[in-house]
Amino acid sequence: MKRKRAHKMTRRTFIKGVGAMGAASAISMGFPAVILGKNTVDRSKLADTLSLSGYGGSWQENLTKAVLEPFEKEYGVKIIQSSHGGEEEILAKIRVGGEGAYDVITINESGFYPGVMQGLFEPLNLDNIPNYNNIMKPLQKPIYDPGILQDGKFRSVPSVFGTTALTYNTEMVKPAPDSWAACWDKKYAKKIAMNELAWYRVFTTALYLGEDPNNVKNWDALWDAVREQQKLVLKYWSAGMEMQQLFTNREIYLGEFWSGRTLNLKDKGVPVEYVIPKEGASTWVEAWGVPKGSKKKYTAEVLFNYLLQPEVGARLSELTKYPCGLKPSVYKVSDTIKNLPDFDPTGTLAKYKFVDYGYKEKHNVEWSEMFNQIKMGA
Repeated sequence: MKRKRAHKMTRRTFIKGVGAMGAASAISMGFPAVILGKNTVDRSKLADTLSLSGYGGSWQENLTKAVLEPFEKEYGVKIIQSSHGGEEEILAKIRVGGEGAYDVITINESGFYPGVMQGLFEPLNLDNIPNYNNIMKPLQKPIYDPGILQDGKFRSVPSVFGTTALTYNTEMVKPAPDSWAACWDKKYAKKIAMNELAWYRVFTTALYLGEDPNNVKNWDALWDAVREQQKLVLKYWSAGMEMQQLFTNREIYLGEFWSGRTLNLKDKGVPVEYVIPKEGASTWVEAWGVPKGSKKKYTAEVLFNYLLQPEVGARLSELTKYPCGLKPSVYKVSDTIKNLPDFDPTGTLAKYKFVDYGYKEKHNVEWSEMFNQIKMGA
């Protein structure tokens, strides 16, 4: 992936950065003004470069356009990019690479949690990130950042978030569903596809039954419901492309999926819609953190503060097709953002259910064993 080189800028000491310039640019672009008090950026403390690893592909290209290239131009910091695949891969790279191998990591919350538990991320100085106050309340002290409970220190900022909810064929599923009960409806037998991971089967089934997915009480009822659904499922899917093909070929009419991929299907003319059921849906968040040992934490924190500016968050949402983690009241909500399936205009995220990864890790082996038995007919 080719990236434009940042224009080199002269460094000056104690020039007002994000506070004055961020608010001024917000006003000029028609966004609400954001008052950042006495926040200043000491440009003499900024590093010349930051090493960042993200998920690569079109996703990272959108991050580059919305956040990284504008930041480079604003502050004269060159961001050296690399990419990783899954969460386990980048956590292993951090461990093997040693302290200072990376300065910024973008990672889903499912990988961020074990990374914090393994001591792989630095605590952040929120004095350098005053725009943290722009974040929606449910994401300011997230359950996936265990460091907050351990020592009261924050280790991440959110960029965008989304759900794994219900996608359905609008021509074949009527009336439009508003509940996970549709995925247990016998009239759609063998036209349903659900995620193959056992913890998803626990999480979504618990929501369907009205249970707390992070503290299930009636396990007999839950596994009976999984057995009941297993008889109706055509396929347990593992890859997004696989699910897209199932919908495109009309092999399935509904199932658990992601909003972004659903929008891709709609753009290709597939008659599908996406809904977050009334019981709620599991929620993922892309978290940005500073790996242990980075010598450029101050510069990374200035980047995080830039990420959390209203106009930057709005631009990121429009490019990625996922809502940013900022309060809708602090940025201009365009029609594009308003129509994103995962956008919550209230900012309360009432139907967005976060995974307690401590609970998941404690029970995931037994859940996997049980689910495998059910798939084999037990």
